[in-house]
Amino acid sequence: MNVADMMGALGRRWYVLVAGLIIAGLAAYGAWTLVKVEYTRTATQLMLPGPGTIPDNANPFLFVGGLSQAADVLVRKMGSPDVLSQVEDAYPDVEIVITRDPLSSGPVILASVTSPSDADAEAVIDDLLELTGSTLLDIQRTQGIPSTDRISLVTLTTDDEGLVEQKTRLVASGIAGAGTVALTLLMVALIDGLARSRSQRRGRSRSAVEHAKHEEGADDDLLVTDEVADEHAEEHTGEHAEDRAEDEVEEHTRSGSDPEYEHEPGAVGESPNDTETPHDSEPPIEDGTSTKKKTRLRRKTAVVAGR
Repeated sequence: MNVADMMGALGRRWYVLVAGLIIAGLAAYGAWTLVKVEYTRTATQLMLPGPGTIPDNANPFLFVGGLSQAADVLVRKMGSPDVLSQVEDAYPDVEIVITRDPLSSGPVILASVTSPSDADAEAVIDDLLELTGSTLLDIQRTQGIPSTDRISLVTLTTDDEGLVEQKTRLVASGIAGAGTVALTLLMVALIDGLARSRSQRRGRSRSAVEHAKHEEGADDDLLVTDEVADEHAEEHTGEHAEDRAEDEVEEHTRSGSDPEYEHEPGAVGESPNDTETPHDSEPPIEDGTSTKKKTRLRRKTAVVAGR
């Protein structure tokens, strides 16, 4: 189905489109309402070298370039389940991400917390700042590093308010609305296609029935014509045969002889003188013309009554 066909289908099935758009709006609103708003808080910490690893009275920030590997080790340790479980068990709805700060080339640790509650996000971010320092201290103690050479953490930034995250709600609402609209367009195309195919089948069936009726009527007309022709032929044949029979009867009646049996002169037991002549017996003469007319009238009356 091309664009023109789809536009035509939308015009013909506008009521399906309107209903689908209303449902899509309701679905988007429902998704927006059901998906909870989220708050995100972040904090950053910088690793500093121990006083025993730098010159006396030196600025420690000038020597942070060699701590990038130590920062990777700390991030790896903080990301382990046994460490984060201490916080996640207390706040199961909170999402925690600890990584190196992508905006800094130094040993900066970035902690990000996302929670449906801003208060929970604030509490978790504070716990993470403490947990990061304690974890780094445990690693160095385990390795027997002197206290003067141990790396320390300095908090750089902490969010005072949670950032409202609408991304999840927008994505959910968009998916619900767009999915419903797509389903509506599919339904419009399907309903219009089924309706048009049904209409075409009905049209073809009606044309076939009319054509069959037309052919049947033509055959009936031809059959009636043949029957009428046969009846007329039989009537004419019967009339001619009856006319000939009546003419023969009339002729023999006038001549005084029997058409079925005629005496032959000189037969056994008879003499030529016994043969009757026309003048010896004179049977009554009937009017042949009146008889034929009456017979034809009765036959025509019977034919008309039979029809």
